[in-house]
Amino acid sequence: MVLIDADNTLWDTDGVFAEAQLGLLDAVEHAVELTGPEVDRLEFVREFDQELAQRHHLGLRYPTRLLIDALTLGLRGVDFQEAVRRAWSNGADSGLGRAVVANIESEFFANIAKQPTLLVGVVKGLRDLASIGATSVVFTEGSRKRVMRTIESHQLGEFVDRVFEAPKTVRMFERVKKLATVGQSIYVIGDQLTRDIRPANEAGVKTIYIPGGFQPKWELQAGSLPTFQARSFDAAVSFVLRSEDEARPANGAGENRDYLRVQNRT
Repeated sequence: MVLIDADNTLWDTDGVFAEAQLGLLDAVEHAVELTGPEVDRLEFVREFDQELAQRHHLGLRYPTRLLIDALTLGLRGVDFQEAVRRAWSNGADSGLGRAVVANIESEFFANIAKQPTLLVGVVKGLRDLASIGATSVVFTEGSRKRVMRTIESHQLGEFVDRVFEAPKTVRMFERVKKLATVGQSIYVIGDQLTRDIRPANEAGVKTIYIPGGFQPKWELQAGSLPTFQARSFDAAVSFVLRSEDEARPANGAGENRDYLRVQNRT
């Protein structure tokens, strides 16, 4: 059984958000008639974005209006940490009208609803899992309906046995272990050390980490190592196949590898 994270493991959700955040910055600049940095514009937005995510109990799902107000203050010369504090305590303090904020927020929601593109090696990897009779389960902490729409859009349904929505906790992974049949191996493939790898490690499940294009600063400080690290989804699946094939050593000398075995510890 292979539990597969959806966003930024199967498809490029980060790319969709990057375009939407740049569009949001353009809209705020137009609204306040000020111009932000000419280079590293996405990094500029994400400095405010990550500060908000670290402070808010919803993490990266904080209300978008907070980012709009914080960026408005930032464009007016307020330090990003102070801008975030002021946006949270009193959004109107940004000076941007609430109707304008609502319009920018609505446009942002429309942009992040666009279908993401598949990441490298996904179709091949899913096909290879199906070829050995593996049970492929896509799991998400987001919307199951949204994930199902993306699976259908990319015609991946024949390779996915089940999609479920649940918090990624140690308890959840322990429950999944109990559902496995006798002798059945379980693997987790994901792009987040904190949300995918760490809880699965602690539940005693083999983990395969595929670093995403965007790594929040708290990911770099996670201190969790997976069983294995891969450059792409099909390389992650290659590790699963090698692990399950007793006739082929997983650490044979002289093989060209697209992945890296690491120690499983937290």
